[in-house]
Amino acid sequence: MENMWYFEKVDKDFIRETKKIGFVSKILICWLLLFSSAGRAATPSIGTWMNLGVQGYEVWRNPQLYVVGAQPLCTQIPGLSPGQSKLCQLYQDHMGFVGRGARQGIAECQWQFRNRRWNCSTVQDSTVFGPILSIGSREAGFAHAIAAAGVVYAVSRACREGQLSSCGCSRASRPKSLNKEWIWGGCGDNVEYGYKFTQGFVDVRERERNYRRGSAEQGRSLMNLHNNEAGRR
Repeated sequence: MENMWYFEKVDKDFIRETKKIGFVSKILICWLLLFSSAGRAATPSIGTWMNLGVQGYEVWRNPQLYVVGAQPLCTQIPGLSPGQSKLCQLYQDHMGFVGRGARQGIAECQWQFRNRRWNCSTVQDSTVFGPILSIGSREAGFAHAIAAAGVVYAVSRACREGQLSSCGCSRASRPKSLNKEWIWGGCGDNVEYGYKFTQGFVDVRERERNYRRGSAEQGRSLMNLHNNEAGRR
């Protein structure tokens, strides 16, 4: 979590104490001095694209059960922003793997936090994690990062397996870390494509909004973009 940003309510005493133990020097933090409860919840508790990994995943596993034609399939998945819905329509064959990646990210989050008070448990609505994502916290930062990482992995693997029409095997040469005794088949996960697709799909949610410069909403949006990138990398 050392590369993630998050908001925190702080005061001078807290800063002084954390400097003594070297906490600030070890963790990259975007500090915003928000002294009200409204300020801590910089964004409302609304749906998120991560819902593709929970309720939305069922749509892509059994598309024949849903109305297609008059009502586009992508509009039936709550949590997608307008830009994400458009990309969903353009890349419908990708969405099943986006959902799979989101599920893998959620599962990894639950494993990492299994012994914590907040254990990354999901709720039965489009927010996936409930109101925790509306708070600029370390937990929210990790959730965004791990979900983005899961999508990169799933899409990259789908390219290698020939399950997507717009991409194929990676053109990268034999990995240097590969055991010399192993035969390199020349077809690796297309991480380059997975990275670019995930960057466009996940980040469009933040980039399509126009927040006032210097506002808490803009700060939270920048935090999400940073953590999305941390997860992809």
